[in-house]
Amino acid sequence: MAEPSLRKYQPSTGNPWNREKAAHLLSRAGFGGTSEEVARLAAMPFSAAVDSLLNFDSVPDGDFPAVDFSEIQQMYLELFRLRQTRAGEQALRLQNQRILRANIQKFQELRADWVRRMLQTRRPLQEKLVLFWHGLLVSGLPEVRVAEHMAMQLSLFRRSAAGNFKQLILEVSRDPAMLGYLDNNTNRRGRPNENYARELLELFTLGVGNYTERDVKEAARAFTGWTFVGNQFVFQRNQHDDGVKTFLGRTGNLDGTDVIDIIFDHPAAARHLSRKLFEYFAYLGPEEAVVEELAAVFKRSNWEVKAVLRALVQSELFYSEKTMRAQIKSPVRLVIGAVRALGAPAPEQALVRAMDLMGQALLYPPNVGGWPSGKGWINTATILVRYNFGNLLLGGAMPGIGGRRQAPARIDWLDAGRIKTTGDVVDQLVDRLLQAPLDGRRRWGLLRALGANREDAPYALDGEQTQQQLRTAVHLLMSMPEYQLA
Repeated sequence: MAEPSLRKYQPSTGNPWNREKAAHLLSRAGFGGTSEEVARLAAMPFSAAVDSLLNFDSVPDGDFPAVDFSEIQQMYLELFRLRQTRAGEQALRLQNQRILRANIQKFQELRADWVRRMLQTRRPLQEKLVLFWHGLLVSGLPEVRVAEHMAMQLSLFRRSAAGNFKQLILEVSRDPAMLGYLDNNTNRRGRPNENYARELLELFTLGVGNYTERDVKEAARAFTGWTFVGNQFVFQRNQHDDGVKTFLGRTGNLDGTDVIDIIFDHPAAARHLSRKLFEYFAYLGPEEAVVEELAAVFKRSNWEVKAVLRALVQSELFYSEKTMRAQIKSPVRLVIGAVRALGAPAPEQALVRAMDLMGQALLYPPNVGGWPSGKGWINTATILVRYNFGNLLLGGAMPGIGGRRQAPARIDWLDAGRIKTTGDVVDQLVDRLLQAPLDGRRRWGLLRALGANREDAPYALDGEQTQQQLRTAVHLLMSMPEYQLA
């Protein structure tokens, strides 16, 4: 068997660029596509299809109004005034409580705003990368107490989505949400806090085994004095340890910027993020030879993430049996993909709550390591929510998920002109929602849901009874194990 490699995929008669591969690309470089979106991508030359997703900066996006934080800003000004006038403890406590409640409310608005973007964006890869960075360069509640700081971090991830990784690490090292989440705002000369330095090395850039405990301690000293005031990064020179430090074999009066420069001279830096990107977009446990190929691309490009992504999504390996339909959908991918495919309206807050119950609470990561992946998404509690989600969404009510009852969704996207039999209906449902072959036993279940027991049974799209049958069939399809894969 040939060693896996990133040899470029060349469409041919025996291995064509087709709907199945286009659906796969949309699924991995976004949140999935409708039949129409898949067809449009499949009709493009392969290189143009890849460019249409990778070059998202040239695509005009929708108008997404920013969450308004002006009211909370006024609350902080009032708190400052109360302190300046030496107000009593009760007044200060009440104002702090108001600020806390307002921030919690703004966090919920920010989560709903992000879901809205994922649903409506014309730049799916950009938003998929924002989600990637949120799961790798982790920050969130309850450690980050200022909702506006999380909004600023998401904006940073959006601007830097497929940009320069070294620059992103420098910027996130100065980001108020990160500084607060990993306690670097308390990192001071003589009392270094190692939290940020440790995660920078272990989780963000190099990985375990590529540094020592002394490197962590010396890096923490280098980042002393890096903090924030309000929404701005501040370097407090009087709190910075300006003594000589030795980090990864380099000695000098190092600061945080020097530490980052030294990290990116380490050979593990290129491999670490290359592996993370591969596992996010392809499959878990990549072969070391493939990681090395990506790492070489990464270094040659001077740390440009887009170069790594291009090498990956243009490779034969990306369209191989080992990669296609080999990922378990994350809750975000499942929810966003389902709503987009069905065109079923639902309040964003209800969708956020559905993701929470499936185990992926946006802006509330379980720990600094982020969320699980693969089989970690599935357990006895989450699988029931995943299976029931389609029925709740189609039925117009999401009990326990915070949505108010609406009229049941209508399945009005079927092409009636191409429907004569029940088998035709099944074909269209599978093409839209699964975009992969379905075995005979599963197809028979869909036929029964549509009131037939054979493929060639006549079918007419008319009346509410038909709509109920279609909703039942769609729910059944979304409850199948195959639907959990992407």
